[in-house]
Formats: sequence, structure tokens, C-alpha cells
Amino acid sequence: MRLTILGSGTAAPLLERNCAGYLVEIGNQKLLFDSGAGTIRRLLELRINLFDIHHIFYTHLHNDHINDLGAIIWSSNYGGKRKKPLNLYGPEGFKKYLDILMNKLLKLKKLNFKINIKELKKSNVNIGNVTIKTFPIKHSSTTKSIAYRIGHKSKSIVYVGDTGCNTQAVSAAKNTDFLIVECSLPREVEGHLTPSSAGKIAAKANVKTLILTHFYPEVLKTDIKKECSKEFKGNIILAKDRMRINI
Repeated sequence: MRLTILGSGTAAPLLERNCAGYLVEIGNQKLLFDSGAGTIRRLLELRINLFDIHHIFYTHLHNDHINDLGAIIWSSNYGGKRKKPLNLYGPEGFKKYLDILMNKLLKLKKLNFKINIKELKKSNVNIGNVTIKTFPIKHSSTTKSIAYRIGHKSKSIVYVGDTGCNTQAVSAAKNTDFLIVECSLPREVEGHLTPSSAGKIAAKANVKTLILTHFYPEVLKTDIKKECSKEFKGNIILAKDRMRINI
């Protein structure tokens, strides 16, 4: 497995950090997790063919995690040839979101490829020899959110998305090899993590390697790794756009 960071930033515009996007490659399978603004451009920079991505998974429906979905659909219809269906997965409410996107905003005269959509709660998705398990995760009182656990052979990656320090995140990440988790701010804010609270989750979950991401400018001014390591003694990686990690 190989993980590529397409976007390690947030809603705050940063030239060097796109909004959320993570690509997991396993053999010929390319699985995209979230597609915030800038995802398509990062794929181009890394010479990854957008039309080779047939499965996209969304943690939640906030714009900084899903903004490029409309652009992906538009590009697939008018900017190139998609040979296989586009399979989209997301939390409760995703079907309604896509209906509004397709019929109220994009208003495509003709769709030249098939889109399959599935809402997930606590589910298993099997794609070839890859298993993706989903876990409901608390982000905010008005937002449905899910975490993903990607398993292949004896290795696993967990991507939590936006959340606070809670038992749901710990359960999703239990004993994983790599945990990708947000580290938004230097201070506690409901529905987001600090370096310290992200470290607490990783420690309680017995994670091997912690990948911190989703940085607002304020937290980038602090010593993120130092604060996190007070709680978590394992390997800590600070995500950067275009970073590639072999699992």
C-alpha cells in the first residue's frame, strides 16, 4: 500500500496546502478519501490519472473535504473519458447532497458514465482484496461523519477526518499501523483536535505511526510534534502535500 497526501490543509487558504485529500494505492486500485479544493491539480502534479480513480470515500460533507467532487464529475463528463463507473461513498445525507449537486448545480444535459452512490454507517466495503470498514465519528451536532479503516493483507490505515477527542476515534484506530488524523488548532475547539489530543487518541489506540494533518495556520506556528509526543511515544509524521508514504 502507498499513501499520498493530496491536501494537508483546511478551509484557511494556504498556497502550499490544499484542502483535505488522501490517495491510497494498492496494486492497480486507487482509492481516494475526500476531495477538497485542489485535489484535481495535485493529481496532475503527481501524474496520477483522475480517470483511473473509480472509488471515492467521503468522511463528511463540509466543503473543505468535498469541494472538488463537482469538478471531478464535470471533468469526467466533458474533460476526458471515464471507462468505468464512479463509485461514491459517504455518510448519511450524501445521497441528498449529490442530488442537489447533480440536478440543481451541475445540471448535466447527459451523463456519459455511471455513478453509483452508497451511504455508509457501520459498514464493510470490499474492493478486490481490500476491505474498508467504516465507523461513525462525532464531529459536530449537525454533521454526520465517518472514519475509514483500510485493510490489505496484514496492514491497515485509518483515516478519521474531523473529530474531537472521543472513544469513537480510539475504537476506529485500535492497533492500526498508520492513523491519519486532523490536528487543526493549538487550543481546544469542539469537533477538532490539537497536537496533544491527537496524541492521546493514538496512545489509547496503540497506533504504530501517527500522521498529523489538516493544519490551520495557527497550529503551524507551534511545535506540533513536541506537543503531540508528550502524549504519544510512537512515530509521528507531519503531513505535507505531495508526501508519499509506503505502508
